Amino acid sequence: MNTHAGEIVQLSGAELVGLMQAVLETGAQFRFRARGMSMMPFIHDQDVVTVAPLQQRAEVGDVIAFVHPQNQKPILHRVVERDAHGYWTQGDNSAAPDGWIPATAVGGVIVAVEREGRAVRFGLGPERRLIAAFSPHRRLWRRLNALLHRWR
Repeated sequence: MNTHAGEIVQLSGAELVGLMQAVLETGAQFRFRARGMSMMPFIHDQDVVTVAPLQQRAEVGDVIAFVHPQNQKPILHRVVERDAHGYWTQGDNSAAPDGWIPATAVGGVIVAVEREGRAVRFGLGPERRLIAAFSPHRRLWRRLNALLHRWR
């Protein structure tokens, strides 16, 4: 591929995941343009997000970058619960959660969001825990998921 400095290159989900994992493994941060509406109003479609390697376990309220274990797609969603093995995640604008995401599927944590050249600070500070606590339908989905797992 022949590219020039500053040129925007579009990657498939698998290519993006591979490149992001390679960069994060070096300890560097990875920036890319987010797609989708699941994290509105915090992250908009086309915002530039910066992912940093996860130095320790993500906290409730953090927005993490992960590969969904079922469809292998890269996702940026908020941690609304965690346990010793992984994270219960959900998009701020999503009606349904992603379910339990294993810690091994997490690439990094979002440390910056930029919209039209300006930093977006809301959603990264202490308010992130409140956002997670009020995640839509969080308790209802958790109970339903627990019931479904008992019946299997």
